[in-house]
Amino acid sequence: MPLTRQQILCKALSLDPTEREELAEEIILTLPDADDRNEIDQTWLAEARKRDAALSRGESTTSTVDETIARIVARKRA
Repeated sequence: MPLTRQQILCKALSLDPTEREELAEEIILTLPDADDRNEIDQTWLAEARKRDAALSRGESTTSTVDETIARIVARKRA
């Protein structure tokens, strides 16, 4: 007799965190539009690497959330 969803979940939760993460990724990749999600993830990863490199080269700066919100609010008022 096949395992129930609850039995599968209990077994999955007994895995160590790395194995759970790998299993979750494998399951996600079987869902419709998984290729789109993977493409989006890869795009964001490339963007994060690009921004990190720009920071490392001194071509970009960081700002706090408060500073960013203040800039947005100021633009809306202008």
